[in-house]
Order: sequence, then C-alpha cells, then structure tokens
Amino acid sequence: MVLKGFSKKSLFLWVLLVLFLVFFIKVGFSLTRGRYHDLLLACEVIPLLKLNFYEPVSLSRLLQTYRQTGNVPALLASLGDPYTRYLTPSEYNQLLEENKGLYGGVGLYLEYKNGQLIIFKPIKNSPAAQAGLLPGDRIIAIDRLPTDGMSKEKATAAILGPPGTNVVLTIQRGKGPLGTTKEIALNRVLIDPSIEWEIKWDREVGKIGWISLSQFTQETGADLKRALETFTREKVVGIILDLRYNPGGLLISAVEVTSQFLPGSGGQPLVSLQYRNQGTETFTAFDNPHPSYPLVVLVNEWSASSSEIVAGALKDLRAGVLVGNTTFGKGLVQDVIPLRDGGALYLTVARYLTAGGYSIHNTGVHPDVRVTLPITPKPSKSENDLFFLRRVDQLQADTALQVLKQLIRARLKPAA
Repeated sequence: MVLKGFSKKSLFLWVLLVLFLVFFIKVGFSLTRGRYHDLLLACEVIPLLKLNFYEPVSLSRLLQTYRQTGNVPALLASLGDPYTRYLTPSEYNQLLEENKGLYGGVGLYLEYKNGQLIIFKPIKNSPAAQAGLLPGDRIIAIDRLPTDGMSKEKATAAILGPPGTNVVLTIQRGKGPLGTTKEIALNRVLIDPSIEWEIKWDREVGKIGWISLSQFTQETGADLKRALETFTREKVVGIILDLRYNPGGLLISAVEVTSQFLPGSGGQPLVSLQYRNQGTETFTAFDNPHPSYPLVVLVNEWSASSSEIVAGALKDLRAGVLVGNTTFGKGLVQDVIPLRDGGALYLTVARYLTAGGYSIHNTGVHPDVRVTLPITPKPSKSENDLFFLRRVDQLQADTALQVLKQLIRARLKPAA
C-alpha cells in the first residue's frame, strides 16, 4: 500500500552519517572486501527505520546488525517484516508504472505468503489466465532462475517486459503426491488492469450492476465513477462489487472507491492509521454524487490490503453485505520513500484500523455470509484445482446474487 512520502530530516541524517563512519573506523572494518558497499545507502536508510518503522527499533541494534550483515537488504530482512524492503531504481520505477495502471506483462498479481512467491490472481483474458494459471499457484522459477530469496519487486520486474517478448514460468501446483510442476511459456502483452463492469438483466428484479476490481491504482476511482454514472443512466436496481483476488494498491484509491458507495455528503471515518511516533491519522469519506444502491461485496482469502479497507468500511458502516470467505489479513500500511540513489525504501510505517475501529492483521475481515464448499475426503481434488476453484467462485457469485435480490426486495417493500 503506497502513501505519501516522508520529509527527511537532513541534520539528523548527516549527524548519524558521521557517527556511523566513526563507528566503522573505530571497530576497524575494511570496506574493501565486498561488504559494506552500500554504506552510504545504510546511512540514509537507518535513520528512516529508527524514525518511521511501525515497531520500536533501537539504533544500536540497527548499527550492530548492519555491521554483522554488511548490506542493507540483509539489515531490512532482520526486522522480521515481510513487507519492508529496499527497491532498486529499476524496481522503484516499475512500481510507479504499475500504480499508473498500464504496463507490459502477462497479467499476474503476485504476493509472498509463507515465504513463497504465489499468484494472487491472473487478470481476466490475459496470457496468464489463458494458460490456466490459478490463484495459489507457486512460481518457483522465472526464466529458469529460482525465486528463492527473490523479492516481489524483482520477480515482477523479471516477468514484465516489452509486449511481444516471452517469459518462462516454472509453476508448482498442489502439495504432496498430487502436486505438479511444469514450465509455461507466456507471451507478454500490454496489460490494462482497470475495473471490469457490466449490467446483467435479472427477470425477478431487473438490471443489476456487476463491478470487479482487480487492484487499486491511480485511475480506479475515476474508472468506478464512470461505471456508476452508467449504472445511474441505465437505472440499475442493485450492485455486486467483486473484490476477490484483489491484492490491494493505493490507500487513497481505496478511500475514493469506498466513498462512492456511501450515502450522504461524506465525512464518515473510513480507516485510521496508527503510527508509532506520529499518532493516528484518519481518512474520511468524500462527497458521493451517486444514488445509494443495495450493495453486496464479494471477498475471499485473496482479498488483501486496500481491498480489506474497502470491505471493512462498507461492512462496519452497514453500507453493504459481505459474501464469501474471510480475507487475507494484511493490516499494515507501507510507505514508499525515495532515496538518493534513485531507489526507494518500501517501509511498513503503521497499523490500520477499519471504520469500526477493528484491527484485521492476521485475522482478516469476516464476511456476513460465508460461502465455501465442504472439503471432500477424496484426494481427487486439491484446493488449487481449477474445477474446485470455479465451483467455489460460482457458488459465491450465485449466493451474492440471491442476497442482493433480498436487499432489493426489502427496499421496494412498502413500509407498514
């Protein structure tokens, strides 16, 4: 999740730089053996960690860890936070391009879970989707280069590239004797992960708007506004918002999206960020120009970060009914802080609470209506099996439609 950058305290930075250099001279470490090649970078990163990391960390620990490890990536890994990491200049530029919402690739959203590089979601009609890649598939190599120890940004940069070129992914699906491993060659194309929406006719209640958000970019709020304006002209009677397999994105985009589903003139608290040294920052809803619709929100275990902020706010404010499975449970906020070398520090700076004041970290947002399939004792299907996933997804969508119809009928029912 990307927020605004922090202003650097130059005096503190240079004081620490001098102390750091004195420290190294005093202990007699050599800078000519390949270690400490990023000493100046460490002098910039360490004060940022000390001032802004979401958990307390002592300066002596940071200095000692860098002295022992000899490089910034190892220092950041020692914090035990899977989201805090250093972005090289190319990785940082790639992240900026992704947040704009248009890039060349194969149509995959990636995340790390339990130390493995996994597929969050293949974008509909993308090369990845057409090749049959599924949420939960593990990418163990990219162009035959193992992904062990590879950051999400480095993996993303390796997969992305000019349209018309190829990339080979080694995919592992399932576990144990039922697991499979195979190489898949994919052709890169221009990817536009903007929202997908359509209007479907239901013979019982009329026109229903379906919206699927695959991530939260700079353009998501504006794209949603255009979709809702179309829904108003077409006189839809209810909306299903699908946040399944959405890994998150920009916080401000989540606020823009949530605001457009809330009735009234705005001002309702949507999410609160709890910083270690800077108190609490609360983001409130913007004015909503759209009519209020009966709303059902689809979520599953791959709905994460900004999508959990949206789902949590709509649930807490009773603006929609959540249908599906408990969400991923990422209740931490990251900031991207540009650095002097052209790279950036991707730093966890805060915890967040939902509109109702709840922390969802490692627990997720629980749906109002839970929908899943009973686990069969037969070992013929695994959780990553395409048939199984499609059955679950379809059952959730069907249930969402039935819940929405109930909401529509309740609104149309005359008061006693």
